[in-house]
Amino acid sequence: MITIAYSLVGYYVTGLSSATCDHCVAAIKADLIKVPGVVGVEVDPAAGKVSVLTNRAVDEDLVRAAMDLAGCEIVGSAIEEGSEDAALTPVPTPA
Repeated sequence: MITIAYSLVGYYVTGLSSATCDHCVAAIKADLIKVPGVVGVEVDPAAGKVSVLTNRAVDEDLVRAAMDLAGCEIVGSAIEEGSEDAALTPVPTPA
């Protein structure tokens, strides 16, 4: 049996609002899913929060670079409780 541990981190960012369009949300997800170890991304524009699901240690600098590329700046983060109940599901990494 293989066990994979997942970690869910919420990043509070600037550059998001309830007016953020679907195209911008998709761009954030596309940039973050390319970071090695990231297997899921959920964006909540109204809360100014991006949740990142990982299956191993992730280089924080790569996450910050992906956020910068998407036009967001991280202003805080927190490991989210109840990761096993998270609404995020792993997604395939783009080729």
